[in-house]
Amino acid sequence: MTDDIARAVAELAETLAAHPERRMDLAEAYVLRGEPRPYPVIYLGRGPDIGAGEVMERTEPTAPKPADASLLDAIRGMTGGLPMHNPIRPRLNLGKGTGTLPASFGIALDAGLGYTPKGSRPLAAVLAEGMPDPETSGIIPEMRATIEAAKALTPEWIEINLPDMQGPFNIAHMILGADAFLAPYEEPEQFAALMTIITDFFIAVREQLERWIGPERFPRFPGVSARIAECSVNMLSPAMYLEHVLPHDRRIAERFGQVAIHPCSGPHVFYATMRNLPNVVYQEAGFIEKTAAGAISVDDALAEIGDRPIILAIGQELPEDFDAAEAIVRRDLDRANTNPRLLFAYTGMYWKTADTARITALHRRLDDYWARR
Repeated sequence: MTDDIARAVAELAETLAAHPERRMDLAEAYVLRGEPRPYPVIYLGRGPDIGAGEVMERTEPTAPKPADASLLDAIRGMTGGLPMHNPIRPRLNLGKGTGTLPASFGIALDAGLGYTPKGSRPLAAVLAEGMPDPETSGIIPEMRATIEAAKALTPEWIEINLPDMQGPFNIAHMILGADAFLAPYEEPEQFAALMTIITDFFIAVREQLERWIGPERFPRFPGVSARIAECSVNMLSPAMYLEHVLPHDRRIAERFGQVAIHPCSGPHVFYATMRNLPNVVYQEAGFIEKTAAGAISVDDALAEIGDRPIILAIGQELPEDFDAAEAIVRRDLDRANTNPRLLFAYTGMYWKTADTARITALHRRLDDYWARR
């Protein structure tokens, strides 16, 4: 296995050297410095390839692999975006998606649905157990094993990324289910206690992971910060966010000095976090068709950011028509003439596998447009 990993690392190094135009890590370095970059490094994806009325099927979960075998798969997958001209970077990911931290609170993860959290627990039962152990609970030991294998078997230029830690209210929602929207009113003291425990745990795990990863491997983008995903906050009113969630988000932002926000498209979430959280260094915006609370436009996001050195990751859904889609992306690329702190990611939700050739052709045209600019 060690020889296989060494060969995979060598192949990865060769591929990275041959494709600077697809290197997201290089693009991010320019963005961090606020400098124009030579290549746009655009992500262009397509929607799920299922017909109207169809439902994505569960897949049979496979047996867990040893850390070194999982590491080999991850290295080989780091250049998986190339056939579609999508970004690549030498970064190893940890965790199991949105359920990474809820698993420590006794929430089961459905392996057949991409480790989606399932079920819920009563607030009183979770409070009775107190804060989970930030070293031994849930899937944290698996992440530590992956970190140790990566540090032992791969070179330092392969970063080890933090997992998707979500955010305090997202985690509370995954633990309590719909009760997360009632508890702040029916049991305000108990809910505040749960949010404090979740935030304490979030901070402890984040700090523990940074110690295990070490400064040589720790991700450099978007800086030494914590990321807070606010998906479920889209189902709260601004007033409810300010009263019941903001104090816990603020603790994270103040603890780590910088914070990256995933507003999950919501305009009120974007504005509430921008105007009330300190040290925001990264935000997201762009048109999404089906959302809980609308979508913050790129124009409105940039107007709110103003001249502050905040990175904006543009993430938009594109129309089925390729000409209309190209016009939207070109308009965003033009914004980089005056703002180099932009990243570009798009999904054609109505595009299918049969459209792959047209998607890659569009990608080449957009790269050429950037070069001509």
